[in-house]
Amino acid sequence: MSDVPGGAPVVAAIRSRDPISQAGVTAQLASTAPDDTGPPVVVVTEQDVPPHVLVIVGDTVDDWLLAQLDALAGGAGPVPRPVLVVGHLDDTAGLRAVEAGGLSLVRRSESTAPLLREVVRSAARGEARLPPDLLSSLLTQVGRTQRDVLAPRGLTILSLSPRQLAVLRMIAAGADVATIARELSYSERSIKHIVHEITTRLGVRNRTQAVAHAIRAGLI
Repeated sequence: MSDVPGGAPVVAAIRSRDPISQAGVTAQLASTAPDDTGPPVVVVTEQDVPPHVLVIVGDTVDDWLLAQLDALAGGAGPVPRPVLVVGHLDDTAGLRAVEAGGLSLVRRSESTAPLLREVVRSAARGEARLPPDLLSSLLTQVGRTQRDVLAPRGLTILSLSPRQLAVLRMIAAGADVATIARELSYSERSIKHIVHEITTRLGVRNRTQAVAHAIRAGLI
C-alpha cells in the first residue's frame, strides 16, 4: 500500500483472538490528547474499509500470529502494513516476527496510547519501529559474531555496497529518511532509491526485513 498523504487520517484495523485486548488497543488508538499534533487514527473493521495499518495483538510470537503475517503476504490487492503488539517479546521472537513480515513491534506492557498512535502513524508512512533494547541486543549479538567468526575468515554472506551498508546501518539505528539524507549528504529521493536497491538485493519486502536479514547474515 502507498504511503498515507501528510495530514490525512490513518485508517487502522485491529486483529486479536482476545476480545478484551482488541477493545483495549482500539480505545488507545481512538483516544486523543491536547498535545497530539499527528494525523488522526481512525479505527475500522477490516470488512468495512481497507486499512492502511493492521495491528495484530498476541501473547507471543506463536503459530497464530505468524499465520496472520503469512496471510497478509499472500493476500490480493492493497496490503496493510502490520504492527505487532506482543506480550512476550525477546530477541528470538522479535527477529522471527520481523522475518515473517512484521513491520513494527511493540511490547504490550509498553503500549501506551501515545506510543501506539505514533507507531501506527510511522507504519502508515512505511517506517519501522522496534523496541530500542531489542534492536540494541540484536546488534550486539551480531557484532560479536562478525568480530569473532566472520571477520577473521574474511567471509561475507551478502554483497552490498559501502553506501548501501551505511544506509542500512542507519536504518537499524532508527534513523528516518530525512536524517539519513542529511548525515550522508544525499537527497531524500536518493536515499529512498538506495533503500529500494537494498530490499531488491536482499529479496525482502520492507526496511525492517532488510535489517533482520542483514543481522542474520552478520552484515551489521
